[in-house]
Amino acid sequence: MEPILTETIKSGDRWIHQVKWDGIRGLCYVDNGRVSLFTRTGRDRTGWYPEVSEVEKLLTCKDAVLDGELIVLGDSGKPSFYNIMKRERIRKKNVFQRYRELYPVHYMIFDILLINGRDLRQVPLADRKQILNKTLKSDGMIHVVEDYTDGNALFSAVKDNGMEGIVSKCIDSRYIGGKKHREWFKTKVKKQILAIVCGVKVSSSEIKSLVLGVYEENRLKIIGSVSSGLSYGDKQLLAAQLSRLALSNPPVPNGKSYNDVIWINPVLTVIVQYLEREPQGGLRHPVLIGFSSRSPADADGKEETV
Repeated sequence: MEPILTETIKSGDRWIHQVKWDGIRGLCYVDNGRVSLFTRTGRDRTGWYPEVSEVEKLLTCKDAVLDGELIVLGDSGKPSFYNIMKRERIRKKNVFQRYRELYPVHYMIFDILLINGRDLRQVPLADRKQILNKTLKSDGMIHVVEDYTDGNALFSAVKDNGMEGIVSKCIDSRYIGGKKHREWFKTKVKKQILAIVCGVKVSSSEIKSLVLGVYEENRLKIIGSVSSGLSYGDKQLLAAQLSRLALSNPPVPNGKSYNDVIWINPVLTVIVQYLEREPQGGLRHPVLIGFSSRSPADADGKEETV
């Protein structure tokens, strides 16, 4: 069951709210001591996340199906999507133990779909959560997700702590696969950054994306590119100005390592929203909000919350 993105936080007695954990969805099957794990797309990841096997010892039943999020914390103590993807991309057993030590996984469990052969998907969420809390205890890397009644207060706390957002769920909701429902919603914290347009990527004589940079320690540094949100009108205006703005050499020290880029004079700034900054400074899921009148000198790489 997938939450639907919304900017409006639900309120009232029919709703509970949970932290939106920034990780990989994981369905855990426990059958008489045997633990299996699958991602949302159905990929079998049993054995690659041995931390999850601890679930079996914490259950008071023989059989269960659990739904939750696999997360890895970053240096700041907050979930890091970059770090969980380090674990998820492991394909070789000879490096597995080292990555397990570097990126230990927590399993944040928020639902139970089956217990001792009984299908709970048609049971209201409030009752499923009661069953989950009685059936499983939090310990070590296994955590039962907390519920909150005040969504706005939780969202403010999540925002202040630099986390991804919240999920709001109707307490009467049955468990419905996919998004064909109006009972689970997610509200994400919007982060944005002022960036400098350092170049454009062109394909078939059309501008496809903007190459972005910021000043760090008084040096211009590339932080990736953005195509989402770039309108046809933006492309036309930039294309008309390319001959005036184009540079023969890149404005960044390592610019020659980038392919298919037309470098331009770094005088234009844009506002870009994103989910997370990666350790190297790149933006996860960047979306162009628009061009800005602010000075390139103001593009210092600092995060701005909306």
